[in-house]
Formats: sequence, structure tokens, C-alpha cells
Amino acid sequence: MSMVVGSPPTELLDDDRGGGGSGWVTLVRAANDIDAHLLAGRLTQEGIEYRFVKDRSDPGAWLYGGSNPWAPVTVMVKKIQFEDARIVLAEASMEAPAVEPVRPAEQRRRPLSYSLVWWALALALGALFTGMALTQTARQIEPCHAANCSQPGPQP
Repeated sequence: MSMVVGSPPTELLDDDRGGGGSGWVTLVRAANDIDAHLLAGRLTQEGIEYRFVKDRSDPGAWLYGGSNPWAPVTVMVKKIQFEDARIVLAEASMEAPAVEPVRPAEQRRRPLSYSLVWWALALALGALFTGMALTQTARQIEPCHAANCSQPGPQP
């Protein structure tokens, strides 16, 4: 689950500022459906009500039946449970395994032996398939008789 915990708290909407009085506030914007459902499991364990608002602005969403599963998802919680939900987020981020930093491509190079084996295999397969093609071609060419080599077609 990839969430930003160090961000400033979400602004709570007051009923008199046009919030509609729904009592729901934005907790976090999850990267995709999977992250949102993982967070939903944690919130459910703690008894916190939540709602999802999926981003349907993707022009290719019709390919996924109207909702792209890799589109961002806004997770909303009840205003009264907002602080509890932030604590759940903090606990989830503290329990997550440490992430290894991604090394640049120069440091991730494979040993030379892998490259040599790959090239040797590629050359061997190329030679094998070329030999098979030449053999099939040679079988299709009928033997040329000394007297009638220049005439096309079946030989007597």
C-alpha cells in the first residue's frame, strides 16, 4: 500500500461553507483499487466507515467496463472518525516493510556470463533454423540431369 502520511491534514468541510452536511471527508487518494481495498480492510478492522470515489475521468475507462482498476481512488471517512482513520494510516505505514531503493540501470547489470550464454544460444538457434530452411529448400529442388539442366519442369 503506498500512501503519503506526512502530508498536511485534509481540510474538513464545514456545513456552512457549502460542504453539503454529508459528514464525509477525504482521508487519502489511493493509487488504485488494490491500495484502496487494502486500506478498506484496515479501516473495517478498526470499525471505521469508509466510502470510495473512483476517478472516472480516464478516456479509456470503457475498456474496463466503466471503471479503470488502475485509476486513483479517493477514500472518504466520516468526519467524526477522521482522526481515528489517520491513526490507522500511520500504523499501516509503520508496519509496512522497508523498501529497497531502486538502483540506476548501470548498477543492475547482469554478469557477463548471462550475456554470453544468451548470445551463444541466439547464434546456435539461428544456425539451426537456417540449416533446416536450406535442407528443406534443397529437398524441393529436383536433381539436375546433365542433358536437360536448362529446361524447367519435371525431368524424364
